[in-house]
Amino acid sequence: MPRWDLRGFPFGGLVLAAAWWFVLFSPWTAPARAFWWGMVFATGTLLGYSAWVLRGQWEEVLQVEVRGIALGIASAGLLYGLFWGGHAVLVTLFPESHAAIASIYRRRAEAPAWLIATMLLVWIAPAEEIFWRGVLQRYMQRKLRPVWALLGSALLYALVHAWSGNLPLLVAAFVLGIAWGGLFLWTGSLVPGILSHALWDVLVFVVIPLQ
Repeated sequence: MPRWDLRGFPFGGLVLAAAWWFVLFSPWTAPARAFWWGMVFATGTLLGYSAWVLRGQWEEVLQVEVRGIALGIASAGLLYGLFWGGHAVLVTLFPESHAAIASIYRRRAEAPAWLIATMLLVWIAPAEEIFWRGVLQRYMQRKLRPVWALLGSALLYALVHAWSGNLPLLVAAFVLGIAWGGLFLWTGSLVPGILSHALWDVLVFVVIPLQ
């Protein structure tokens, strides 16, 4: 296994993500932001960074197979079911968590449903997957054992959401990072994770919200 070092580590992308997620999620910047358009711009900068890192390697990470498409669609449904059940248990055991989850859903009022769905499907979710799994996790897989690469990249994905101070959001991001990272680790392609991420986002935020 290659010796762990920091050469080639995507520091620039992580700094971009941490800065943008601070602007988009922290309570201190709330009055000055337009969340959905901010997400489009933020993920656009991550996509630009990823395009530079992955230049000449797109065919390797975007392999399209019937199995991958099926995995992406099926996993989105399974994850929705998992979160539906988890939400029911969480608000029953910890009623105070309802307010934290409701604060996430207040974002729906900031744009029409069709626009949110379009942004999530064609831009935000794909751009996130390309950076977090295609750049960060892929780098870590070359340096660490697969399980540590998966856990480490999922943890970093969750931690950028810490600016929100919203514990359910952090836990959700970690679980989803494991799921989508697992798809990438299993298949070697970003396509299943992109499909799963995009479809799950639209299900949870637009089609069948948990609240």
